[in-house]
Amino acid sequence: MKGTKITFFSRLGRKERLFFTICWLLGALALGLVWWAKGHPDWVEQYYSLWFYPRWAGVLAALTTPVPFSLAEWIVILAAVGALAFLIRSIWIIAHKKGERSYLLLLMLFRAGGAAALVLFFFTLSGGLNYYRYPFSFYSGLEVKESPVSQLTALCQELADTANQLRSGLQEDQRGVYTYAPASHWEMSEQAMESYQALINANPQWEQLLTLAGRVRPKPVFFSEAMSYMQIVGVFFPYTMEANVNIHTSDIDIPHAMCHELCHIVGFMREDEANFIAYLACRESASKDFQYSGTMTALIHATNALYGVDTESYRQVMAALSDQVMLDLQADSEYYQAHKSSFGEFSTKVNDVYLKANSQSDGVASYGRMVDLLLADYRTRHGIE
Repeated sequence: MKGTKITFFSRLGRKERLFFTICWLLGALALGLVWWAKGHPDWVEQYYSLWFYPRWAGVLAALTTPVPFSLAEWIVILAAVGALAFLIRSIWIIAHKKGERSYLLLLMLFRAGGAAALVLFFFTLSGGLNYYRYPFSFYSGLEVKESPVSQLTALCQELADTANQLRSGLQEDQRGVYTYAPASHWEMSEQAMESYQALINANPQWEQLLTLAGRVRPKPVFFSEAMSYMQIVGVFFPYTMEANVNIHTSDIDIPHAMCHELCHIVGFMREDEANFIAYLACRESASKDFQYSGTMTALIHATNALYGVDTESYRQVMAALSDQVMLDLQADSEYYQAHKSSFGEFSTKVNDVYLKANSQSDGVASYGRMVDLLLADYRTRHGIE
């Protein structure tokens, strides 16, 4: 085995040996930083999340935001095509050079591993360590704790009343289903940025945390329907600092999705926090469409939680919704049912593994924890201990 290793490395060119060395060192550095970050959130918060990351993200965002399409989308497509071409070419070469198969197989694995190490390093640099920062509750002062069912019911009733009020007068399609008023998704993107500025104006103490969200324009994805079949509404791409949004989905989902992805841009990576902060941004928005989208997202999360603990109260809340709101919910559900696929299930499992790998132990189920933050916010607003 030792001789094989010597033979393999001795056959490599000087540049390739240097490339492998740099890649593996950067990969090791990334793993070391993650290991350190897991036990030192104070260090992550002070030196990475509040100092290094905003500067790094700001530079990348300044370069990519003016581009009038999603760079991330095409990078992913080209990377997938390139990886497939690399695999096919490598297999073909190995199959036709019988005497060098061991060397060529090792070379292929080392090249793929080197590329993976670089991807890991730049992911860690461009947001990965934010998974280990302080939670948003540290800054918001919200107390997350166990709540009685009566509080959850009251929260759902309040959200239902708000949804009914906001829904009145909003634009509809020929079926009577809500549709977003502005003709351009780019105009919606501008309103997403303005929603975060409104949230900052209402909470000046969060300016350092959220400023970048007011400078990065969420981008519609060209192949949005493909994202629907993958059960994906939005994607934050740290390598270009772009917030990418599925615009083929239901209109009630898109404004909140834009604010959700912008939340990742500013460094809050946990899904429950991103959902909640996006809800706050939508609530402070001057746009009634954004207010409705945020409220509907919160309502869906809260009523799903209520259904699991008190079915009768759930039915009462749902019965109080207006016909228009119920029609919007039904259309939203029908859309996702129509776009269910085995690939979507696989995508969900991949996302689950990704979240767990980044210390979100509940995986996809962590989306449900948004309700705890909604309840904490409800208690604060109503002066409930």
